Amino acid sequence: MRHVLLVALLAVPSAAQAQTAWTDHARVSINFGLEQPPSTTFAGTTTIAPVYLETATVNTSYGVSSGKSFDGGVLIRVAGGFGVGAAVSSFTKSQTAAVTGTIPHPFFFNTLRPISGTSSSLERSETAIHIQAGYVISSKRVDVAITGGPSFFNVSQDLVADATYTEAYPYDTTTFSATTISKATATKLGFNVGADIGVKLSKNVGVGGLVRFSRASVTFPLARTTSGVTTDVGGPQVAGGVRFFF
Repeated sequence: MRHVLLVALLAVPSAAQAQTAWTDHARVSINFGLEQPPSTTFAGTTTIAPVYLETATVNTSYGVSSGKSFDGGVLIRVAGGFGVGAAVSSFTKSQTAAVTGTIPHPFFFNTLRPISGTSSSLERSETAIHIQAGYVISSKRVDVAITGGPSFFNVSQDLVADATYTEAYPYDTTTFSATTISKATATKLGFNVGADIGVKLSKNVGVGGLVRFSRASVTFPLARTTSGVTTDVGGPQVAGGVRFFF
């Protein structure tokens, strides 16, 4: 992927210096091996009651690290260098989260015992449909499409709903055992801006690179929380792949 991006980036000055009218009817991009860099960390808190006539608290610190994803799109020429189109991107990553909390004492009121551990693997899955208006700067072999527009995100996230633990006499401490996982989904409207570079190897086939930034903020519903769990979705994307010109 890095080699594809390097070829595309080196071709940008050529496109700027030898600009011609965009004559293709459409351009299609398919990108594999996409890296979505770390975009955000977020947290959630659940409260469980009654636990020994009081309230237990479970806090979870989540993170989204880089991983592979896929992107594909089409841009159709409307007039001159202007076009409209859409792209679909998807991203999936699984990782653990840090869990802490407090558990009431069975015999002493207002005496909270700390608990800490690590969750099982939690899956984050994002699919986004990017609606785009674009302008294409074109030369004989190279074109650069500058695009932007709204993005529709559909996101699912495994969330920690509760933690199990063990305790033994005299019950002054607790030992973390496992987590109870709840899968939540959310949809949200956001935005995208980006640039897609295509280098023609023949009349209809080429290689290229994509840089895009998209963003929205979603709130996942989760029982025993006051306002759900909120996180940013999307983020910077860098991709390389094949291009088709029609």
